[in-house]
Amino acid sequence: MAKLSLLLLSDGRFPAGGYAHSGGLESAVADGLQVADLPRFLVERLAAVARPECVLMLAAARAARVPDLDALLCLDAEAEARTPSPPLRTASRRLGAQLLRSACTVWPERALIAAYRAASNATPRAVAFGVVAASTGLDDLDAAQGYLYEEAAMVSAAAVRLLPLDSADALRLLTDAEPTLNRLADEIVSIRYPAARIPSAFAPSHELRSLAHARREGRLFAT
Repeated sequence: MAKLSLLLLSDGRFPAGGYAHSGGLESAVADGLQVADLPRFLVERLAAVARPECVLMLAAARAARVPDLDALLCLDAEAEARTPSPPLRTASRRLGAQLLRSACTVWPERALIAAYRAASNATPRAVAFGVVAASTGLDDLDAAQGYLYEEAAMVSAAAVRLLPLDSADALRLLTDAEPTLNRLADEIVSIRYPAARIPSAFAPSHELRSLAHARREGRLFAT
């Protein structure tokens, strides 16, 4: 059943709201990004943004297995502190809330999902994903690969709407990124950080573009 949970969480049809986000790709395209730049954009986003978020997600998954609700709420605060852009913080909260709402419907017997959803005032996406992943039986490696894949798939799906790119070519982006995704997942699983020492993303262009994107009229994606 754990593998089915991984497939569900990685499926674009799972109603977690990711379809409304481009992972910063829309603002990058507005700044001149072309099709040829996509592979580099995806790999750099995985390393600079998704990796530290995934470390935090795994910390949440490990706390959920105890289970330790207080530790999860502490990780909420750490996630908020690591997201300086207000639009990105709001988006993370909404994505986390939508994930938890859907997970409570799909897995109503998993009490911790409902308990965390009721206790959290923030529901950042990384923490929410970790709670759901652990509650549905995913191990660390499956959870890490699932989280990183969802990040990559968000960019790939958005690219079809934002650039002159065939959907098959967009999927090729994912297969080309597989070595990076697997390397990052293996690395993340092998290390453990105290909550206060979990690394932060360092992607200033991503943060700055998110502020401009939030003010842009006629945008296709929330982020």
